[in-house]
Amino acid sequence: MPDLGEAELAELDEINIAPGKLMIKEGDSCGDAFLITAGRVEVFRAINGVKHRLAVLGPGDIAGEMGLIDNAPRSACIATMEQTRCILISRDLLARQVRNSPPLVRYVLHSLVRTLRAINGIPADQGDTIFAADPIVSERTHKLLRRDTFAPGRTIFRRGDEAHCAYLIQSGLVEVWRETVDDQVQVLARVGAGSVFGEMALLRDANRAANVTAVELTVCEVIHRQRFDELLRTAPTLIRQLVQSYVTRIEKGS
Repeated sequence: MPDLGEAELAELDEINIAPGKLMIKEGDSCGDAFLITAGRVEVFRAINGVKHRLAVLGPGDIAGEMGLIDNAPRSACIATMEQTRCILISRDLLARQVRNSPPLVRYVLHSLVRTLRAINGIPADQGDTIFAADPIVSERTHKLLRRDTFAPGRTIFRRGDEAHCAYLIQSGLVEVWRETVDDQVQVLARVGAGSVFGEMALLRDANRAANVTAVELTVCEVIHRQRFDELLRTAPTLIRQLVQSYVTRIEKGS
């Protein structure tokens, strides 16, 4: 159960939904999200009349939260696959949980949302996002070990490297890329100030899955694995659930 006060818990509604019911329709305005306590739902899009399944979610997962995060029209449909029980999560409640998380965790959550939307071909940050007013907050006051500066063209890490840290960009721009089987460069993303990169390998406890190169002079705060894990553990349970759910969905979609 998320870290909520007694008053908030008392206000939450739990609903039962029959199998085969459409909970969310793509294009609808955003409303509540659903914390699944029993049953399963599928997330899908209809593209050129063909149904494309994006994910199957079950107990402990949260469905429909991206519309709350972006304050944008629903980007996919969600339907029950069996008898399902859910707790309704409002945008205000989700925003409070995000604000109660350490700055680094908010940056990580935002990064995962953008990655997941890119994998599913969904535009990111369409509306008044929960993260829109977030300043670029330094973690140096929280025992950060160092700040590094990377010259344009410098490779920060390569695919296959062991992962010991994540990077919070204070200024500049980096490019995330891979080499294809025919030795071509495939650019996966460009990320700038206020973004985190290198977090996926820490969250997955795996080696680097891509290369990252500085496009321009870039200043990063370096968050080592131990500090990264400490900050993640201090986030509300609801946010940790979202992070783990996004990591799993990104792994399946990559």
